[in-house]
Amino acid sequence: MSLGPMYHWSPRSRLSGIKRLGLVPGKRNIEGPVYHDPGDPGMGEFVQPGVCLSPDPATAWAYSHGAWRTPGTFDLWQLWLADEDEVHVLPQWGHRIVEVRVHNRIKKSRLVWIAEREGTRS
Repeated sequence: MSLGPMYHWSPRSRLSGIKRLGLVPGKRNIEGPVYHDPGDPGMGEFVQPGVCLSPDPATAWAYSHGAWRTPGTFDLWQLWLADEDEVHVLPQWGHRIVEVRVHNRIKKSRLVWIAEREGTRS
């Protein structure tokens, strides 16, 4: 099975880094640290070990902005998975792939900027 184009929404504040390095896993949440257990910061900060992608822009938006509701401008990136990517398709119910994570850097040369969108807290 092969996957078609994949999509990722990133906050505009990450644009200069993406233009320099591409999409890099392990970045801190833009609103500050998120802990494994908010009641016990000693358990350490959680950072996603992969770049989260979806097979369509609407699903990517739902799983990024829909989860965090971070306000601001977001950029939509399109890419095709490559043979050298460490791809993890998340388990889920049903026939539809919702999220794919890539556990390596995705070089800027593989990214196509598609659109921008404003996110709000509501």
